[in-house]
Amino acid sequence: MEREKKQIGFPQGCDSLLERCVHIMHTIDPIEKADLTLLLGQQWKDSNKNSNSQESAVKLMDIGRASPPDKPLRPDNLEFVRPGFGVKVGKAGSLSSRIAILHALANVEQWAIDTALDNMARFGYYTQATAGTALKGQIENEQEIEFVMPNRFFDDFMQMACDESKHFKWLNERLESQGAHYGDLPVHASIWDSCTDTARSALARMAVVHMTIESRGLDVNPATIARFERSGDIDSARMLQKIHDDEVTHVQIGHRWFCYLLKRHEGIFPPDQNGSSSSSSSGSVAFGAGSSDDADPDLYEFRQVTPAYAQKEDGTQGEEIVGLVEAQRRKRFQEVVVQYFKGSLKPPFNTVDREKGGMTRGWYEPLVVVRERTGFRPASGRRLQSKKEKPVEAVEGTPGTEKAAGQEGGAVKESEGNVADTVAPPASEAA
Repeated sequence: MEREKKQIGFPQGCDSLLERCVHIMHTIDPIEKADLTLLLGQQWKDSNKNSNSQESAVKLMDIGRASPPDKPLRPDNLEFVRPGFGVKVGKAGSLSSRIAILHALANVEQWAIDTALDNMARFGYYTQATAGTALKGQIENEQEIEFVMPNRFFDDFMQMACDESKHFKWLNERLESQGAHYGDLPVHASIWDSCTDTARSALARMAVVHMTIESRGLDVNPATIARFERSGDIDSARMLQKIHDDEVTHVQIGHRWFCYLLKRHEGIFPPDQNGSSSSSSSGSVAFGAGSSDDADPDLYEFRQVTPAYAQKEDGTQGEEIVGLVEAQRRKRFQEVVVQYFKGSLKPPFNTVDREKGGMTRGWYEPLVVVRERTGFRPASGRRLQSKKEKPVEAVEGTPGTEKAAGQEGGAVKESEGNVADTVAPPASEAA
């Protein structure tokens, strides 16, 4: 059944970037949500392109202000189950298995759209307290000082939101081409559980959602793509590869703004590279206006560096060699992940693509050791059968689990439930 096309747009009076972000978060229809996001992305881009042109008829879009909802709205026909307890996805060897995988991925992309929009609305303006960093010796009222993120922050997450919207539309079209629709199978909200856990800390949001969960997606994507190729579904495999390539840049974005917050509030940045920063708020800055921070190359030009490793006596590769600042960044990342992330990480890792996103081994491998040392072990639990569950290939693995992702079909981008389930915490605690 062909979907009826309708004119989309924003209501009168909803003019600023953040107002429109929140409007999209309140949009129920998944296709309309994606289309509105792409429209806003184009409007934002046009505003930037014409910001220095006196002859342009395009009005400069203000950042504005708006409060994001506790949870974005969803259609009533969606049936939610706990993360890790949905429909079994299989190994992509049958049509029903491939549909289950594509449906699970489409669900993740819907939440990812809202996550990027929420980042802008929730953390575009923030205090030192909501930055989520450890502030030593702060004065009593210092946490009330408000800061505005540099304009590149809004650029990055607007682009991310548009990427996720494209991904959802691709996946949805692929589902429909095979006789299925988004909403046919049960879904979970584990990504939004992660957002709720990190709603009061921008630092934790970057570390957990974008540097940990999205990096885990990079680990499992290649196996998923290979299984679609082996099944003969080359069109889906090519689509999943394009999605994977975009996800690498999303890890880069999380890495960039994690490091920015460390510099801004903890001084973890070389003092001779714009280490000091004005603490005054510049208000609702129009796109393109910029600030002294905008010119900082360490924040805005991601430079992939080939990691150097020490050699052990037996000639094998030892620990990564890093400078003091990089070591401080990694230590803070690991502290934040241990504090906010309910799961743990488990090999194998896609080290090549993780490095492209700035996540070399020294960032995440110590987290595996920490969990092993503390004796963290999974709790057993029974899979909950959905009332609406449709017959899908009955093989081991469920969408949102390590086995499903890494061994049984995978996910192009993991939710926290996916990553947490690499060591399977209790379902009640999985995000």
